[in-house]
Amino acid sequence: MNQYYLFINNQRLGPFDISQLLANGMTPDTLVWRSGMASWVKAADLPEVATLFAAQQPQYQQPQYQQPQQPQYQQQAYQQPQYQQPGYQQGYQQQGYQQGYQQGYQQGYQQPGYQQGYVQGFVRPQVGFGEAISICFKKYVDFSGRARRSEYWWFMLFAFLVSLVTCGIGGLVCLLPSYAVQCRRLHDTNRSGWWIGTNLILGAVMMGLYITAIFSLYGTAYSFRYNSDAMANALIASGGVWFVVISILGLVSTVLSIVIFVFTLLDSDRGTNKYGPSPKYQ
Repeated sequence: MNQYYLFINNQRLGPFDISQLLANGMTPDTLVWRSGMASWVKAADLPEVATLFAAQQPQYQQPQYQQPQQPQYQQQAYQQPQYQQPGYQQGYQQQGYQQGYQQGYQQGYQQPGYQQGYVQGFVRPQVGFGEAISICFKKYVDFSGRARRSEYWWFMLFAFLVSLVTCGIGGLVCLLPSYAVQCRRLHDTNRSGWWIGTNLILGAVMMGLYITAIFSLYGTAYSFRYNSDAMANALIASGGVWFVVISILGLVSTVLSIVIFVFTLLDSDRGTNKYGPSPKYQ
């Protein structure tokens, strides 16, 4: 069953079943959201919710307002001075209608305080564990768009648990979606995914240098196989160079990994950036 949320007087209320919406103060212009919707819409624009108002229409059609033809009613309403007295206007318009409806509804919806709270301060509900797994596998190799923190960290936890249970074998299944969601997480902070690409390139270069160093040292040892002292000196000299080069690249890669980790902890960029609309803020 769908769960609905209401936004009334700068507050998000819910979740509610559809049968509980009217009892919790929903009007045709109240903003409503449920799981699966891209954004908040007015209650009157949501088909299944709009039927609730259609069922209640007779309650708003009071018989006394549909009988303007009666002469006696018109004489009392427009000819007698007491009908125009300020006491009636104040009692009906200000207390019964203006204060109860305009202050409770217009202040919560039309005044700048509401607009500021809705545009700048309102956030969508967090992505759950199962929802994050579903989203990341649907976007298996999708490196475009944005991903909020809850989506990213829930999937990272899932990938870690899979690798732990399967001794690393199952982690290969999560490898590509992990890089994809990490790239989208950087996009959500308005940063390029090439931070990750650069780190991957550094890792590939280090691996290539490491393999090359092994073959190089093996060749050096083979060349001096008949002279153990010369072999030791050659290995120390050659191996020292390889060690320094690989260590420097490893240090750069480590620093870059820490920077990327800090970026994934940052909050979503408010509003739309060049990678798309915010998945968290409205």
